[in-house]
This record gives sequence, C-alpha cells and structure tokens, in this order.
Amino acid sequence: MCGICGIVQIGGEPREVIAPASLDVMTDVMTHRGPDDRGTYKAPGIALGVRRLSIVDVQGGHQPVVSEDGSIVAIQNGELYNHTEIRQRLRSGGHVFASLCDTEILPHLYEQHGTRFPEHLRGKFAIATWDGRRRRAVLARDRMGVKPLYWARAGDLVVFASELKAVLASGLVTTELDLEAIDLYFTLGFVPGPRTILAGVRKLAPGSTLEIGEDDVRETPYWAFPEPDPEIVERPLDEYADELLDLLRAAVRDRLMSDVPLGAMLSGGLDSSLIVALMAESSSSPVVTFSVGFQEDESNELADARRVAELFGCEHHELELSVTENTLDLDELVWHLDEPIADLSALGFDVLCRLAAEHVTVALAGQGADELFGGYTKHRAAAAIRTLGALPTPMRRALAAVPLPGARMRRARGALGARDPSQRLLAMSGRLVDGYRDDLYRGDLAAVREDNAHAAVEALRAGLDGDPLAVTLYLDARLGLVDHMLLYFDKTSMANSLEVRVPFLDHRLVEWAARVPSSMKVHRGVTKRVLRQAGLRFLPDATVNKRKVGFFRFALDSWLQAQLDGEAGERLHAGDAAYRELLDGDAVERLVEDYRRDPSEDRARLVLAILLFESWLTSFRDRSRSAVHTQR
Repeated sequence: MCGICGIVQIGGEPREVIAPASLDVMTDVMTHRGPDDRGTYKAPGIALGVRRLSIVDVQGGHQPVVSEDGSIVAIQNGELYNHTEIRQRLRSGGHVFASLCDTEILPHLYEQHGTRFPEHLRGKFAIATWDGRRRRAVLARDRMGVKPLYWARAGDLVVFASELKAVLASGLVTTELDLEAIDLYFTLGFVPGPRTILAGVRKLAPGSTLEIGEDDVRETPYWAFPEPDPEIVERPLDEYADELLDLLRAAVRDRLMSDVPLGAMLSGGLDSSLIVALMAESSSSPVVTFSVGFQEDESNELADARRVAELFGCEHHELELSVTENTLDLDELVWHLDEPIADLSALGFDVLCRLAAEHVTVALAGQGADELFGGYTKHRAAAAIRTLGALPTPMRRALAAVPLPGARMRRARGALGARDPSQRLLAMSGRLVDGYRDDLYRGDLAAVREDNAHAAVEALRAGLDGDPLAVTLYLDARLGLVDHMLLYFDKTSMANSLEVRVPFLDHRLVEWAARVPSSMKVHRGVTKRVLRQAGLRFLPDATVNKRKVGFFRFALDSWLQAQLDGEAGERLHAGDAAYRELLDGDAVERLVEDYRRDPSEDRARLVLAILLFESWLTSFRDRSRSAVHTQR
C-alpha cells in the first residue's frame, strides 16, 4: 500500500515539468502512506513519485518499476490479488521479472494489453503508467473506488496524486473552492465524485482510466457498476446463501495475501464477525482482532466483539475511549481526510486504525455489506415503499401528507412522496432539513441552485427506475460507498500506515449481488436477509440477528456536546470564523443553540458538518498553502 503522485505534460516539446525539490514535497507529504520506501522518476515531460508501505515482497518491491527496455514505467497504490497468475501468463510470453512484487506485473501487462490493462486486474488500486515511446500516461482506478486518485489540469500539465494535499503540494493548483461541491457537502455530508471541494481538482471515477496523450486528456470507463436486473427469477434462499459464502470465502482468501502481520477489524456485528469466521477457517494461527468503543455510546459493542473473538480463538485487542479525551484531534483528522466528511465514524475508525497499527500492517474489515445487501434504515424504508407503491396514487399522496413525529418518520414521509428515486434518496439521506439551507447560505453559496444535489444524484441514476430498494442500493454504491465510507477508510487507515482490505467489495461478489432479488436482501423489515442466512452457518443467532448499530452513531450527541463546551464552540461563535465567508454566522449560532436546547439527529449532523468545514478551512487549506510556500 502506497501513495503515488506525478505530473504529465500534454503535447509540446518535452521539458522539465516540476523542480526536483517540488516533486520531493509532493511525494513526502504522503510519507504516512508509505513509510518504508520512496522512489521518484523524472524525464522530460514526466515526473512520478511514490511512497511505499511494504506488504508483498518487502525487500524486492521498490517502485517505480520498469519494463525490460526501460520504456514503460509504473507506480501503484494498492494490492493486486491475482498478480501471481498474471505473472505466470506474462512469463510464458517471454516477459522477465526481477521480484515477486505485485506492482512489477504492470509495465509488462501494459505492453501486452495497452490502455485496457486494468480489465485484467483483480484488487484495489490507483495506478499510473508512463509509455515513453508513445509519450502517453494512463492512470487507472479500481472498479469499486477503494483507492482514491485525484487529478487536476494546470495549463498543459496534468497533476495527480493519491491525496488532495499532494496535488496542492505541486504548487501548480490553487485552493479555489467549488461552491456547488460545498452545497453537496452540506446536503449529503460528503462531496460526491467527480467533484472535490476544490474547483480545479477532480476524482477519477471508479472503474475508469485517464489517458494523457500528446493532444488531449480522456477519461474512459473500463467497468460499470452493475445495474439491477428486474427480470431475475427468485431461487431458494439457501442457494443464494451458499453462493454468497463461496464468493466471500474466495475474497477473504485473496486478501490474506501478505508478507507482514495481518489482522481484522471486529465490531461484533454480523459483517465483521463473518469475515473473522472465514479468516479463522483459512488460518493456521489465531486471527488478531481489534475493537474500539466510546464509554458514552449506549450501543457500545465491545462486549459483543469480545464474545465473537473468544468463539474463534482470536488474539483480541480493544480500546475504550471517552468523548472528553483530548486524543481525538479534529484538525489532524481533517488534514488526513483531505476533504471534510460529516461523520463521527471517521474519527472512530481513525482511532481503531491507530490501535491495529500497533500490532499489524494489514487488516480486513466487513464494510460494504450494508450497501450491497440493504443494511440501513433507509433500505427498510425503500423496501416498504415498494409495497406501498401498489396503493392507489391518491392514497400514497394522502399518507405522504400525514404529519409524523420524529426525524426518521418525517424522512420516511418525504421519501413516500418523492417524485423520483433521486429525490427519494435525498429525502432519506439529506442533511439540509427544516429550511436550514435558506437561513445558512450567504453570498456566492446562496446563489447555487436549489436543485444542485438532485441534479448530481440524477446524473448517477442515468434514468434507472423501478424497484425502490434496488435503485437505492445502486445509488448508495455509487455515492456514499465511494466518496463517504471508502474515502474515510482509505485516508484514516493510511494516516496510520495501515492497509485495510474489504472482501465484501470484491468486484465478482459485487456483480453477483446485483443479480440477487430485493426480496433476498430486505424482506418484511429484515435487512441483509441472504447474508444473515449465510452467517447462521458460522455465528450464534444473537450475532446474526443483532440490530444494526452505526459506528459510534449514538456517541455523536455526547461527543458534540463535549466539543461545543470547549474549543469547537468557541470556533463556531468566533466573529472571524472562516466559515462566515459562505455561511451566515447568526444562523449558525441559532442552529447551535437550537441543538443544545433540543438535541436531534438532524441538527447534530448539520452542526458537525459546519464544524468540520470550519476545521478544513482553517487547518487543511492553510496548512496545504504553507507546504507550497515552504518549498518556494
């Protein structure tokens, strides 16, 4: 696992694209992603940098790697789980290898298949290849977007990196804000791709390549997230459970590939417990497991995790925190996230990764199952809407108009009355509720059109309609999974020099899951039905049927109240707060007081979003500017 960066010239007489000292700054601002080794490559028209966290062939896996004649150069952030079989095929075709590192197959695979080489890879990756003969660079991102890749165009140059801060460290890209992206952030709690919070920087889409040639820059998909098939004929539940276990077992085995210590994140819920069970099945030594909880969290799962660890004879490590502890550094978290993500889970996962990194270099996790099989409240609501959809239109409209108590019930009412799947998703997941948008936005941000978020979701939906649950899962996988959960997974794990692998997001399993009928996912209020059936083969009923608990979700109020009593409260009330560029300070103070007087989940999430935005403006933006200024 690594961090990669580079600059490519588009056409013209090849020249030096960046000073050596500036390339070093770009590379080394990501030292946390790869503390074991570093490498750079420079030639007229191209510059590449890489930091390496050594996982496979620890001694022989130095990057960049080159083809036999030196004309093809490649760098990678990720893991290629089928590299051994690809190496065997390439070797039989005459290619010569000097190591067992998975990255070394890339220049040879490119020679064999050209720009289509990512289609042959199985794993998680962000890759850059340079073809010196054709003066062409090809960037590639894995199918599910587990590994991030940012890029920006600066005149006749393309700047790219695993992290936003490394793009900025080039000194070639400004920190001008993207106002539509900021509106999306406050609406969704994260910035969905291809946008970033910066106007000039984009995220390469999952399953896509970016080809930088002599004349142009072209982004091309090589894989598409599978759309649901409405013509699927149902089979018995046990058949689906057997197939799921076969696919998940293979995905876990692939992700045990490592030459360094390996463990697992264990919450005590169904998803992570099943991963641990399959790891224990394939391992000759005890699985090393890790759990973290907050004392103030009423849903603290440490005891559940402990019981699962005992069941499978794991070497278990746990940590219990208090929301009042000063070890939870918000500014440092935002620095590593690159973009604000309004979810306390990111902070909790950062702490969990810190614990795991004390013992292992690689850890498996159960994330992704909820987005594939329907694990959230909104998925139960979507399944219910499918049932209610059989009602006459006047009756549905009447139900949608009924005043209901509580934020969740109001969201359900809004979803029932939605005019299309995108509006329904925003009703279930949006954060700018109760008219706060008009109160909060000011200046240029207030000029962003009100349907901005709806248009962004519609672009991903691309006309897909039908079964509400199937469409909701499809949109979740393309929105929140990639640019919310996987983004904070990557950034917080890499901040601690830890590689986290997610077996549920093996693309073969994802493609299979898209062909599983909705009734096998959520049925009569039971979520992840097929996964629960599979879990019964290994786990106690109590674990399989345990209520879904969000990571630190119930600690949000306690944590936020503690923060508002201290420095965070002072920052939000400060007359010179940076957020006042775009948000009305009086409206923010009213929101905070409303929340403190009458706490609600909706208000808490919005206050958290503003707090993280303020932290990003004052810590990340200013710190990244300082890095550029220092190198000059």
